[in-house]
Formats: sequence, structure tokens, C-alpha cells
Amino acid sequence: PKPRRKATLKRGFGLYDWKVLLNNAGDLAQRKGAPLRQITMDEVALHNKVYDGWTILQGKVYNVGPYLHYHPGGVDIMKSTLGGDGTELFQKFHRWVNIENLVGKLLIGYLAEDKSMAEDQKESQFDMPPPRPRRNQNVKNLLQPDENADDDDEEMELINPWEK
Repeated sequence: PKPRRKATLKRGFGLYDWKVLLNNAGDLAQRKGAPLRQITMDEVALHNKVYDGWTILQGKVYNVGPYLHYHPGGVDIMKSTLGGDGTELFQKFHRWVNIENLVGKLLIGYLAEDKSMAEDQKESQFDMPPPRPRRNQNVKNLLQPDENADDDDEEMELINPWEK
């Protein structure tokens, strides 16, 4: 395995310093008193700079700009998530981390469900039940085409060999 490359944090930018800042700062999310709101993916994409960085974690939109320099992996590792969804990377490297405790005060809103995305999810390949073998068909032959099969598959009774 490759040795892990650690980022060097400046003095005063450790986890303890971040927690002190969280507990003492008024409006780190920079909402200026505005309530949490629905935010589109297009709007999140506009905030992709280190000084103005938003990211999505598990359907919630966070203004992570204030946190970037406190991240133990450094700023560069977080840049790829700015203006987009960082959930996959977060789950890969930080499954055990409590998001609310770490960056909860940076929450600015929730990702608005995109109409076209919702329709794509409705017609997902997983909505269709798995194929079932035909009656009296050997399980080993499931991947081989049946030459005797008619095109009227709808009329054939399908069974699951494990439900016998």
C-alpha cells in the first residue's frame, strides 16, 4: 500500500480550534438570519470557490468555506466537492463521523429535488422485479437461450425455483 500523505495544518487550525470556533462564532453559515431553505443543484454549483464553497452531504447543503482550512486532509482534498455533492467521498472516508456535530452549524438548506431526477429515479432498473426461470427449466441453463421458447412469454407461468 502507498503511504498516506498527510496535510500539514497551520497552528491554530486543528480540531480543537474548530470546535472552539463553532461554539463561539455567531453565524458561520453566513445565513444572516435567513431560515433554512430548498436549494437547487444549479445554485450549489455556483458556490465552488474556497472563499465561497458549498457542498451537499446526505441531501443537506452546507457552506463549508469556513471549515476548509480546518480539515485534517487539507483544503485541496475538499476542493473537488465544492459546488457539488460530497456524500460519496464523505461516506468513503468518514462514515463514522457525526456530520451534525462537525459542520452542523454550517447548514444553509436542503437540496431541492429536481423534477427530471425524480422521474429518472421512478423508472429505475431496480423497480422491475428480477427475471424468474420458466417452469421445469434447469437453473444451470438460465443463461443459455431456450430454442423451444415461444415469443409469447407472457402466457407462460413463471416460478422461482427457491420457492418450491
